[in-house]
Amino acid sequence: MIRSALLALAAVFVLSACSEDPVTPTPSDTSSYVVSTKGSYFIHDNVTVDITAAGVTTDVPSPSDSTVVNGTVTHEGRTSIESIVFVNGTATDSVYMAQTGSTVATAFPLQFKVLGLPADFGVKWVNIFDANATTWTALNDTIPSFTIGSGAQSYTGSAKLNFTGKQTGTETITVDGKSVTAKKSEITMNITLYLNFGAVIPVPIVLTQYYTFAPNIGMVRAEQVATVVNIVGVPPLAIPGFRTSLVRYAVAN
Repeated sequence: MIRSALLALAAVFVLSACSEDPVTPTPSDTSSYVVSTKGSYFIHDNVTVDITAAGVTTDVPSPSDSTVVNGTVTHEGRTSIESIVFVNGTATDSVYMAQTGSTVATAFPLQFKVLGLPADFGVKWVNIFDANATTWTALNDTIPSFTIGSGAQSYTGSAKLNFTGKQTGTETITVDGKSVTAKKSEITMNITLYLNFGAVIPVPIVLTQYYTFAPNIGMVRAEQVATVVNIVGVPPLAIPGFRTSLVRYAVAN
């Protein structure tokens, strides 16, 4: 499900696409970019972008989803807004977001496939948007040790996470028949895996995601570019992309 994949990074390796230059935002933006009122809902249109190992892409329509605000909870040590994601009337995921000042963060389960094996690096809070900053630190952390696989097919290693964000401009868009001025951000995720193959081999990975936020609504659009990841000694890894956009919403009183 696209909405889940967007905020979970589950098995997503995305090489950086063309990067936009940061812009200087309007100072002292005190708007809310995370809706906290229980019962508010947001309906998204979704497209999956499949890609072959040769780099050929195909757009595949995906089911719409509805994200419903459930209220304030404590998640991964932080007070946040929990929202439940529904597809065809069935709850499929939970999303956690928090706004502190002008900064919006979301809880990312860092789950990947490394060498074709699942790797779970836990959940990290990532600052995906800042209404008053040109650039910012989205995450700076380390994974001291991890093991992927089991038995003869197991590997150990560590990881360095250095995520940065920048604001890339504003855009006037129409959401649910209303014209809104939204701000765009780009998050670059530099992940270096240090895999132990007898000798420690660094494997650098760059991931990029794009967000568009509107005041008093929140995230209205996101895109991830489908790509093929090439790592020496490993078959090409074709990673699908997606596009998701908010088409209808209602903020509860």
